[in-house]
Amino acid sequence: MKFLYASFVTRTKQYAGILKKVAGQTDGVARLGWDARYVCADGNDVVLCGGEEPESKTIAEGLRWRGRQAATAEKICEFIAEGRYDLVYIKGFLANPYALRIADAAKSANPRCRVIYEIATYPYWGEYRRFFRVDWKRRDARAFAGHLLEAAQHWATAPRMKRSVDALVVFGQPVERLWGIPAVTIDNGVSVDRIEPRDSSGRMPGAAIRLLGVAGTSVAHGYDRVLDGLAQYRKAKPPGGPEVFFDLVGENETVRALRARTAELGLEDAVSFLGYRDSGELALLYNRCDAAVSSLGVYRIGLKWLSPLKSREYCAAGIPFLYAYEDTLPGNATFAMKIPNDPSPVDIAAVVRFVERCRGNPAVSRRERQYAEEYFDWKIIMKRVLLFVGAAGLE
Repeated sequence: MKFLYASFVTRTKQYAGILKKVAGQTDGVARLGWDARYVCADGNDVVLCGGEEPESKTIAEGLRWRGRQAATAEKICEFIAEGRYDLVYIKGFLANPYALRIADAAKSANPRCRVIYEIATYPYWGEYRRFFRVDWKRRDARAFAGHLLEAAQHWATAPRMKRSVDALVVFGQPVERLWGIPAVTIDNGVSVDRIEPRDSSGRMPGAAIRLLGVAGTSVAHGYDRVLDGLAQYRKAKPPGGPEVFFDLVGENETVRALRARTAELGLEDAVSFLGYRDSGELALLYNRCDAAVSSLGVYRIGLKWLSPLKSREYCAAGIPFLYAYEDTLPGNATFAMKIPNDPSPVDIAAVVRFVERCRGNPAVSRRERQYAEEYFDWKIIMKRVLLFVGAAGLE
């Protein structure tokens, strides 16, 4: 059975985490016994990965965004025609004509092919309302027009997606049917065996506490709430209370705003900005830090439910973490601390108590890793997806 993951994700540092997700999902299907490959973009090349040697097709230079999308979709369709896949999985957000073109091509090349369309975040209009607010505030007419075009394409395309798409995969709020298509809500995942488990031994009660945040491109990370909480904690720290430090990985507009906020609050000695880090360097940070921080600002994009990729990596590494959204995590999970999904500063004193409890029980990290193996490995998650769509070759 042949599987193709069709994505427009680029090979750049900014999107390295998303591309890792694409590769991980594809690897999960491969571990189920499929011949599984994925497509990504690399400059002007559209690259087919996963075989013995990558294959590439080149699009014209100098195309603007809409032209690049159309040209990339056309090259993906050529790969589909050549491969005659049994299942094509398309990464998306809103409905759009490029995804529909790929879905149609899959059915044309192999009428028995099953087609799945992935919606990265649901519900999605909260994110787009934020886009429009930011564009308007910046007086960025070009960005506003681009987002308006995407919304218009969605409204025009969504009713037609059901002609070639057999199922939707949704991350976020549970939904059973959307656009007239059956939908399954799943978790984000990781390839657990590729993430080194953290060493949780030797962590002394009362010692300084280090928190870790790995920032992407979204304001939904909400790490300013940690900074505000640190400032309040310093003012009211009880005698003998541990110092708390915050290490931040990433380098983008979001991180630059956090740098400015750090200086404004006078926290330069407590917050470290580490830039980009690869997986090996992240493993060292997981060992160095006591707890990590998942998304704390999803209220800003109108969401309650979320399934962040980074929290799944934290779980696989066995590092306790904070989060502020509805998730599939059990409410009594000893390795995760849920905080309110609102603008309030993080209660660092409560975080200190949470970290001290985890320090006092090294088994917490082992249970966290086991939970990731049982629920967040891509092989387990993608098997559920394939069973939902009725893919052959599975029990």
